[in-house]
Amino acid sequence: MKHRQVVAAAFVALCAMAAQAATPTPGITPVDMRGLWFLKNEEGVAKCAAYLGRKPVEPDPGALVIDERQLQQWAENTQTTMYFVTDVQPRRVNTWRMQALVDVPPYDKPKTLETYVFELRQDELLWSRRRGADALDEPVDTAVFARCGY
Repeated sequence: MKHRQVVAAAFVALCAMAAQAATPTPGITPVDMRGLWFLKNEEGVAKCAAYLGRKPVEPDPGALVIDERQLQQWAENTQTTMYFVTDVQPRRVNTWRMQALVDVPPYDKPKTLETYVFELRQDELLWSRRRGADALDEPVDTAVFARCGY
């Protein structure tokens, strides 16, 4: 009888941990999304290989770095667009709606709040955003990134 109680308590604790891990904290990116990403094309593959071969301080232009509370999209001349995550909401399995304050070079204008959708498919990350001012009939742009390294 005591053995069953111990097993049941362990099972309940394990379920609670799994539920907590599946529910993202507001303003925090999901763990599986974090890392270094390049566009999924031949140029992105070459940039990833070059990065892994030399381990520079900063990634090449085109890289997307996702941390707990921010995204950085690297561009030419060390110009980096910064996305400060304010909210993350799950939409379905491995798909999240994310809001972020966007700061673009030369960083002298107010940040703008934008909404994106991210979908994780194994080592692919799809990043979708509307081209217009959030009207439902505006076209959606989707970029596909491949994980680089870890």
